[in-house]
Amino acid sequence: MWEVSESKLAKYSMHHVSDALVLGEEVYTQPELLLEAAFAQLAFNKIDWDQQYEFYHESSLALNEIYSYATSIFKNEDSFLEQAQHIATHLHTSSQHPQIKSGELFIGLFDNCIWNNSVKRAISIVKIDEKEIFLDVQSEQNKMSVNGIDGINVKKANNAAVIVDMGADQSPAVFIKTKRKEDIVYWQERFLKIKVKDEHYHKTNLALSECKKYILKEDSFSNTEKLGFLNKTLDYFRNEETFEVDEYIETVFEKAEPVQRDIIINTVKPYETMISGNAVEKVEKTYKRKIKLDDNIEIQVNLQNIEQVDELIEVGFDEATNRKYYKLYFEEES
Repeated sequence: MWEVSESKLAKYSMHHVSDALVLGEEVYTQPELLLEAAFAQLAFNKIDWDQQYEFYHESSLALNEIYSYATSIFKNEDSFLEQAQHIATHLHTSSQHPQIKSGELFIGLFDNCIWNNSVKRAISIVKIDEKEIFLDVQSEQNKMSVNGIDGINVKKANNAAVIVDMGADQSPAVFIKTKRKEDIVYWQERFLKIKVKDEHYHKTNLALSECKKYILKEDSFSNTEKLGFLNKTLDYFRNEETFEVDEYIETVFEKAEPVQRDIIINTVKPYETMISGNAVEKVEKTYKRKIKLDDNIEIQVNLQNIEQVDELIEVGFDEATNRKYYKLYFEEES
């Protein structure tokens, strides 16, 4: 469990990463309360705390740049500016590509963060690619003034990483946010050089997501059939210890056509794994039991036994209006 409501921003620096790197030359400390709250929002908003990563290197972990810079800060906070400049320089080197936008880089050291009931320090690295126009409205001496300000929306950072000091005997824990899929290569692989710590969690998450994607996109399934297959998929992952694609297909789809079977195997075979209950619990929330119709109409289906859906929802076609319809059966309104 990660908690930052009582965290304190001890130090921070700002840099600009573009074709020409501009390194900040000053460390800022003890920001005023409103600014500190804004930086905390910037640092921790929408970080995926369920997926933990760790630093790695093919030959020696000490050769991982961000691992080296981060651990140096944790060992000696007086080296913060020097190491922050190294981080900015490494990001500049890692992002030399036309599709990677220039922008501001925030690097902050936070104290008093809570991780599983233990007090931790954390380094936040946030890349901001886009600025927005804000209205600065002032009221002084009964007069109103409005000015446009070019600034940063603290809720819309593009890419972020939080590096948690786990102690001298453990490697730091890493959590990230990436806004676009195309950013993953440069931010996660080239810049941070991290890998998933819990491979079973990661593969379970991917398997559930890909199974859901296949079911929802398969045109040969009716909407009610899709609800049934999604429910059976969740039941399979809840009840089994391992995800095996052949067993999954027989359990969920029973009489799958050869072409459908091949598509499912090719899609999710790489994600066969021991099933992570935590991953199932997280992804289950995204398995919405809805039937979406045109004109923004949705039918929300909350049944303990999803097999009843065919008894309670009837699909038909009205030749007089040349339209499809759903007929719903119920005993009483609530």
